[in-house]
Amino acid sequence: MPTLPPGPSSKLWTLIRYLRDPIGCMVPLAQRYGDPFSFPGDPPMVCTGDPVGIKAIYTADPDTFAPLSADLSVFLGRRSMILLQGAEHRRLRKLMMPPFHGARVRAYGEAICRLAERHTADWQPDRQVMVYEVAQRISLDVILQAVFGVSEPERMAGLATLLLDLLNGISPLIALFPSLRRELGGLGPFAAFLRRQRLLREQLDALIAAARVAGPREDILSLLVQARDEDGQPMTDEEIRDQLILLVVAGHETTAISIAWAFYALHRPENAAALERLRAELAALGRDPEVEALDRQPYLEAVCQETLRRYPLAPAPAPRKLLRPLELMGYTLPAGVGVGVAIGVAHFREDLYPEPLRFKPERFLERKFTPFELVPFGGGARRCLGAAMAAHEMRLVLGTILRRYRLRLASLRPDPGKVRAANAGPAHGVRMIVEERLA
Repeated sequence: MPTLPPGPSSKLWTLIRYLRDPIGCMVPLAQRYGDPFSFPGDPPMVCTGDPVGIKAIYTADPDTFAPLSADLSVFLGRRSMILLQGAEHRRLRKLMMPPFHGARVRAYGEAICRLAERHTADWQPDRQVMVYEVAQRISLDVILQAVFGVSEPERMAGLATLLLDLLNGISPLIALFPSLRRELGGLGPFAAFLRRQRLLREQLDALIAAARVAGPREDILSLLVQARDEDGQPMTDEEIRDQLILLVVAGHETTAISIAWAFYALHRPENAAALERLRAELAALGRDPEVEALDRQPYLEAVCQETLRRYPLAPAPAPRKLLRPLELMGYTLPAGVGVGVAIGVAHFREDLYPEPLRFKPERFLERKFTPFELVPFGGGARRCLGAAMAAHEMRLVLGTILRRYRLRLASLRPDPGKVRAANAGPAHGVRMIVEERLA
């Protein structure tokens, strides 16, 4: 039996397929080579979208794995939790968990709804809006207020501009090809990224210093400053700064993209029944519902879950490198090989999701899916810490805007998706026309 499962032989051709079709590129590979399948590279990577294989990865001893791409520290910082392993990772994850518990997350609900209302307050009938950009601004302001503890309008605007410039400066080529990360005398795109990064770090260092002096507050930065490990030691300034950057990179863009995909899917003509069912559910709440009541609507939650299933943010996010052999579906994978969960396969399995390309929120009212069948936020010891907050924000923003406006897509041209930094976002930003402002 071969050590590694079969897979494509050309790394370049696989990359081109991914850039052309980031959402649909994985299913044909599983159909052609079987599951699991391998990608060429140094090291090669083995992916699986089978729940049995996903369970084997997510339930393995966490010390089996190490970061596959340590060079991401260029973007995230060397103390970023996603790049740590072993005892360091466990310590930092334990310190960061309390701010993301359910009660803490729900406390930000009113602010999320208020920001959604503020960023759409000037929408008038016949106006064209780009939902992705609006969702970006909402998500960024949520992070600035709930995570950074910044509420002054001028400071929020300055930080938002700096963060957006930084994120938009991470092109797929710079992210995927370390050889292109050259400063070129200060004129290249990577040099521009480094300049913005230095400015952001200076701003974050100032926020951390202020939080240490200010004492307890309700924002996540303040909670991280107060956190202590089992030995009574706090997080260092560098550790806090790198986690703040990770929360922006992993939480801001991904949430905005998911919100934009939800608006796109709901307003496709073939999904009109889903949109009307959701509108009826929201209308039944009355004129001024409590935030918790909005957040608990079952069909709203099903719409968000179906969006995360149908439009996965990455085909195989956060791959890991094996530090010891791993048994995976009949293969003994040696140390040094990369492994990844192919969300781009798992979420399109016919046996789990009949008519997988169809947007059908009802499937989430009809049955429960295991943590190895629906994996939008990863799983195991590396599951996204901000998953509850991202899902909470998605439900509230979607519900708040749909209660206030009727919209239609500016174009019915299908959107295959586009690689934005490391995520699969809408290629055209989801342009919509405001039809009616609801009382």
